[in-house]
Amino acid sequence: MTFLKWAVPGGIVLMATAVSSAQQKFPLRSGEWVATTSVAGSNDKPTDLLYCLNDEMWTKALTQNPSCSITQLAVSLVGASYAMDCQMKVFQIKGKVNIVFDGMTHMIGKGSIDMTRNGKVPHSDSQIDYRWKGLTCNPNADMNLKFNKQH
Repeated sequence: MTFLKWAVPGGIVLMATAVSSAQQKFPLRSGEWVATTSVAGSNDKPTDLLYCLNDEMWTKALTQNPSCSITQLAVSLVGASYAMDCQMKVFQIKGKVNIVFDGMTHMIGKGSIDMTRNGKVPHSDSQIDYRWKGLTCNPNADMNLKFNKQH
């Protein structure tokens, strides 16, 4: 369950940034955001991850993971929804994600995901609560900045 805990919410976080890239500009406050993930039915404690979110990061999100694609994208001033399909080497993730923008410093993403791994297809419902932390992003702790350093 630990692998599923990280893979599914990680996919939703990554693809959440991809959704808003269709808008040209990040619709909420730029800076560092803390994303608290929780997976329904899991006994694991929620996990906090830091993400630097700004116009540049929204734009790069679509190209950061060539293994994933989004379809049925719908974006409005109050949120977004899309279908995701990630074809990785050892697993596949497919599902639907809805994001609600709740003011300039808060958004909630909910995903209903099926992950195929070793012939099994467990279903997972997860939620990510994004809260704005501040203007400055920490390049040593932030997931977007760490990911970009590796490429």
